[in-house]
Amino acid sequence: MSQTVFAPWNDPDETPLIRFKGVTKRFGGFTAIDDLTLDIYAREFFALLGPSGCGKTTLMRMLAGFENATEGTIELSGQNIAPIPPNKRAVNMMFQSYALFPHLSVWENIAFGLKRESTDKEAISARVEEMLRLTRLTKFAKRKPHQISGGQRQRVALARSLAKAPKLLLLDEPLGALDKKLREETQFELMDIQEKTGTTFVIVTHDQEEAMTVASRVAVMDEGRLVQVDTPDVIYEAPNSVYVADFIGDVNIIEGHATPEGERARIDWAEGQPPIWGTPRGAAGTGSGAGKVAFAIRPEKVAIAKEKPEGRRNLLEGQVIDIAYLGNSSTYHVKIADGRIFKAQTANTRRLVNRDITWEDRVWLSFTETAGVILEG
Repeated sequence: MSQTVFAPWNDPDETPLIRFKGVTKRFGGFTAIDDLTLDIYAREFFALLGPSGCGKTTLMRMLAGFENATEGTIELSGQNIAPIPPNKRAVNMMFQSYALFPHLSVWENIAFGLKRESTDKEAISARVEEMLRLTRLTKFAKRKPHQISGGQRQRVALARSLAKAPKLLLLDEPLGALDKKLREETQFELMDIQEKTGTTFVIVTHDQEEAMTVASRVAVMDEGRLVQVDTPDVIYEAPNSVYVADFIGDVNIIEGHATPEGERARIDWAEGQPPIWGTPRGAAGTGSGAGKVAFAIRPEKVAIAKEKPEGRRNLLEGQVIDIAYLGNSSTYHVKIADGRIFKAQTANTRRLVNRDITWEDRVWLSFTETAGVILEG
C-alpha cells in the first residue's frame, strides 16, 4: 500500500497556516529581518537554520508576539497577528532553559497553564494525564524538576507547552542543553510527539544535523534573508548556493571555469590538471554558458583507491595527510595538485587492521559526472 507523501507546500489548493509577507524587522539602524516572505503549513515540523545573528530567533519572537514587524504582515490561519497580544495567540513557546517551576511537581508544572484558564478540575486532570502518557512521564508525575534528568525535564517542558493544544509550538534550541546521545534520542521523540498531536512545530537551531533529522522542510538563513527553503534531502543534495552547500554537512568546493559540452560541463580548475566533468542543474548550473563556477561534492560521493581506477572521467591524484576515524566511517584528507585538501569518506565495513589505505599513501580520488553540483561562482 503506498503511503501518501506529506508535502502540502506542493499543493496549490493548500492554505498555509503561517504567512510572512514582506516582513522586515529593524532594531535602530540594524536590519535583523530583510523583506522576508515565507509560508509554513499545518502539521509541518519546520526548521529555521542558520548561524548566530542570522535572524532566526527574531522570526520566532515575532510569531510569539514578543516583537512586532517594522514592515510587512504575519498571518496565522489567515488572521494578521500583529494586534493580538502573546497570551491570546494560539501559539506556545518552549525555551532552551525549559523555565520549569522548581517548587512544583511534574504534574503541577504541566497543569499550570491549564489552571489559569479553567476551573474544571476533571478536564485539567484528564489533559495532564494525557500529556504525561504522551511524553512517557507518568511515573515521574510527583517528582520535582531537580529529581529528574535533563532529558525528562525537556519532556516536561514539552508536555506543558502542548497541554493547551496550541496550533503552533515554537521551539528555541530545545535540545541545546542535552548531551549528543540523548539529543539524538530526543529528536526522534520530538518527531513522534509532533506526529501524534498534529501540532505545527517551528524549531530554531544552528545544529544542521538536528534540522535535517527532524524537519519536514528547512529554511537556511543568512543575515535576515532566506537563502534556500526546501526538504532536507534537496538542501543536502541540491544546494542552490555555495553558502548552503558549505553550511550543511561536509563538502569539497573547487572553483573553476565551466564550458558546456553537450549535457555535461567541463570545469578547468588548475593549471596542468585534468578538468572536472559535472552536470549542470538548470538555474543552479552553468546558466547560459561558460563562466566562473564552484563545483561542490560531498566526501561520501568520492571514492578513494591506491590503484588508478579504469574508466573514470573524474580523477584526482594526491597524498593522504590525515584520517579522521569516526567509528562507522572514516574521512581521508588528501592533498591534491594545487595544495588544497580534498576529503573522501568511506564506510568502515572492515575492521581497522584490514584496511589498506593509511597516512602518506599516494591515492586516486574518483567520482561520477553526476555526483557533484555546479553552482554559479
